[in-house]
Amino acid sequence: MNNSNYWETLYKNQDVKTMPWYLEELDPDLEQELKQRDITKGTFLDLCTGPGIQAVKLRNLGFTVIGTDIAASAIYKARMLSGTIEFMQDDILNSKLNNKQFDYIFDRGCFHTFLAAKRKNYLKEIVKKINKDGLLFLKCFTGKKQSQGPYRISKKEIENTFNKDFYIEKIKDTFFLKNKEPFSQALFVVMRKR
Repeated sequence: MNNSNYWETLYKNQDVKTMPWYLEELDPDLEQELKQRDITKGTFLDLCTGPGIQAVKLRNLGFTVIGTDIAASAIYKARMLSGTIEFMQDDILNSKLNNKQFDYIFDRGCFHTFLAAKRKNYLKEIVKKINKDGLLFLKCFTGKKQSQGPYRISKKEIENTFNKDFYIEKIKDTFFLKNKEPFSQALFVVMRKR
């Protein structure tokens, strides 16, 4: 699912507004969490930025944001959306963001694309990219696996994957999309780096 050719073809040939994860506003779970914690400044990595909308919305709130995606076509489209945000092609499993660290990372749909065998590498890169006491905001699909699409992640898998490196402060049942159809069941997780 996280094959770079797949994502490149998808973003090159499809209007981002027709993609099932497209959202014109800031993710409501992230927005609520930022308000509750009174987080108004700092550096954000928008991981797997796709069309770049989440990065733009975070920038509009006053954050310094870098958006990354494995697909060059996604980055091209994101740059068309905003010339004031740094968007760069990057693979989180083999990241070029070597010396950059962030106060916050938002992953809205990246982690759940990886096979279990690749999640350790994902975690290793995330740990390197987040400041001590920094927050990782993770939104991933959960519930029953459909015939296609991302892997469904359980609360137990979140705990087993992240517990050693992060304090898990919240795991909330939610929806990936506003329409709240069964296929969009999600977990919203807030974790603080140990």
